Amino acid sequence: MILLGVLALVASPLARAQVNYVARFKMEKSSYLLGEPVFCDFVLHNTGKETILFSYRFPTRAVNRELPQEPNFAIKDFAGRAPADPAPHPCGGAKGSVVYGTVTLPPGRTHTERWLLNQWADFKRPGKYHLRARRRLPLKSVNGVTNEVSAKPVAYALALDELSFAITPSTPAQRRAAFEPYARLLSTPNDKGFAEAFLVATTLPQSSFLSKLAKLAAAPAKEHRWERDEALEGLARLGTRMAWDAILSIARNDKLDDPLRAYAILLLGERADPRLLPAMIRMLSTVPTSLRDDVLRALGFYHDPRTNQVLFDQLHSSRASDRVNAILGLRNLESKDAVPALLAMLDDPDDQVRQVANFALESLTGKKFRPAASPSNKESAPPDKQWHDWWLKHEATFEPVHQPACHDW
Repeated sequence: MILLGVLALVASPLARAQVNYVARFKMEKSSYLLGEPVFCDFVLHNTGKETILFSYRFPTRAVNRELPQEPNFAIKDFAGRAPADPAPHPCGGAKGSVVYGTVTLPPGRTHTERWLLNQWADFKRPGKYHLRARRRLPLKSVNGVTNEVSAKPVAYALALDELSFAITPSTPAQRRAAFEPYARLLSTPNDKGFAEAFLVATTLPQSSFLSKLAKLAAAPAKEHRWERDEALEGLARLGTRMAWDAILSIARNDKLDDPLRAYAILLLGERADPRLLPAMIRMLSTVPTSLRDDVLRALGFYHDPRTNQVLFDQLHSSRASDRVNAILGLRNLESKDAVPALLAMLDDPDDQVRQVANFALESLTGKKFRPAASPSNKESAPPDKQWHDWWLKHEATFEPVHQPACHDW
């Protein structure tokens, strides 16, 4: 379905022309090889006499799924089944933000964006697929005399399309050929096609991309042409032994900046590969203090007796930050065995430690105990006593609250 937009502008005599547009989604091909990138184009053609202006950023899936100007893709096979959604849910909460620029589209010009549908659907098998694509993009007008931009949208580029395409079986040779152009571009960051190649490589990583992804992930901090965190995620999605070894190498590389190493440590924790656990425990004594907290939190994901003992030992550390992050690590265990230790930390001399212990108990139990509104209210027991009383009644039958999985590495 192609939607045509028309809106008369009445703000001033200079703005009596009409904003006309054609907005649509379209598939680039009717058939794609299993495993190759599947692109859908958003096309906006200015058919009116007014210059229009709208928000733009590189077309990649936003962390915030509720942004109104973003496209929405709903994909199902012809049996009505939705493919798995590969979008990550970072354990630390949504990271990053969306920074929009603007596009100015004069009359007669066309704007096209290529959206990689593999960010919304994991195409695991051949067959026919149905796509419902929609978008409502705010448009502003540009005064042809003063070049002033309207303060509010004067129209919305509405696109709603029902599209079909097929995924066909492929051979390894066909897949290598499909990805070869992207592999070449990964070596040329200054090329205009690099950003799209990087998106493909981190969404659908191939074994042949390993060394290039590792190099991009470990780039100097001053490099801003790509997100190094996304290169790390590409290595994690690749998921091979060598890919995880590359992430570990970045986590241990003291020549790299702390934020990058911290994210590598988080990914290693989310993966919780027992093979890498000894290296993770050794990092506690080798990384700087600024990263020690990240290692402690990551150890909780392993659910291993070796890490459990490390975390319980750190509850007695003289450093309050060690105790705080040991508590967060114990919360990640999602185990009944952690509750007595967390209850004991409610009596810690450090206020932050007590607050985090209370937070961890809330996360594990789904219960909340708050202090009295008035400190003089002696009828209400303090939260630590309420927690202890609750535990005495529920210890025998307690089952911890399990949080949804984060990344499925």
